[in-house]
Amino acid sequence: MNTHDIQNSTAQGHLAAEDAAEGWDAMDAALENLYGDQQAAHYGTLIKFRLGGDDPLDGISVYRSEHGQPHWHYVTYGFSDLYGDLDDSRDIEPDKPSGYGFELTFRLARAADEQEPPRWPLNFLQNIARYVFRTGNVFAPGHWMTANGPIAAGTDTLLTEMGFVQDPELPPIHTPFGDLMFLQLVGLTADELREVRRWNVAGALQAMQPHMPLWVADLSRPSLHALPDVQAAIDAGAARDGSKTGVLYNDVLAFEPRKRLLRSNQTVIRLGSLAVRDLKAMLPARLPHGRSLILAGDGASLEFVAAEDSAAGVLEFPGEHEARLSLSQTQLQAWVNTVKGRDGEYHVPGLDALVWQVKTSIITDSEGRVTGKYEE
Repeated sequence: MNTHDIQNSTAQGHLAAEDAAEGWDAMDAALENLYGDQQAAHYGTLIKFRLGGDDPLDGISVYRSEHGQPHWHYVTYGFSDLYGDLDDSRDIEPDKPSGYGFELTFRLARAADEQEPPRWPLNFLQNIARYVFRTGNVFAPGHWMTANGPIAAGTDTLLTEMGFVQDPELPPIHTPFGDLMFLQLVGLTADELREVRRWNVAGALQAMQPHMPLWVADLSRPSLHALPDVQAAIDAGAARDGSKTGVLYNDVLAFEPRKRLLRSNQTVIRLGSLAVRDLKAMLPARLPHGRSLILAGDGASLEFVAAEDSAAGVLEFPGEHEARLSLSQTQLQAWVNTVKGRDGEYHVPGLDALVWQVKTSIITDSEGRVTGKYEE
């Protein structure tokens, strides 16, 4: 990322564009309400994305905060409409979003002797922006995403996942070009994300907040998922509300008929050991609440749906590579108790026509290098 420092944050908008930057100015005003006359460290993009540059964001400002714990507060400029060039009219409809309707924030723990903010979050946030600009997929409170490796590349931090919540100190604002919210990206561990998916992002993060004030990212922190108060809150929330996660992704999924001599044929369902681990956590948080769960991967999908005993245990194929399996509560519990997350074939009581063939999942980093395998 090619960046340069701009020390005068009040001049950022005028330095960033030849025309008025009223969207930028509205953001600056919101940040001034929080940080007063503090001069943020600003990292602006030399070649604008709209002019062929590599970085979608026009800039990122970083503030020193003492709230909760000493940390750096990163704020993006570029997901929203900063200059009014994304809309042909200044007659803004009520509740119309500005650009994508949000800007990202990120809070990083600050060491006592740290005088300048680390620069790796600048690339990290630009990479998130590339994903949004390339796909058009936008984030909102309650969303989560995996980073496919440490959020700080080259470190051994456990923070490899992300959740999104409204920034607790920056309320949504109205700009001349529409409305936007400040959406905070929260670093999570893989174990924490599994707990998040069993319930929901907002609830799980609220349970973790006493141990992670303002959801500040600390690269050295351990996972919080097993702390008794966190686990109890998530267990209770998942049992009460169920899970909002409707789709799981897995690299191994296939269906294969198996003929048997003098007996009815079976269907072999092949899946990875990581999928077994996730299904064991997610099926009890979805089906008893009347919500289906889809396992997708390798060009195929398997949808689990709840059913009464009389209609349960049926595997249907709505499409060539699409299957739907109905499970009773008894069959669901038998599946959880029987299928293991390691190599083998498993036969679940009450699902005699099915064979669950599990293959050990290979774990790779963001560069595709093998880093390990998962076995229960």
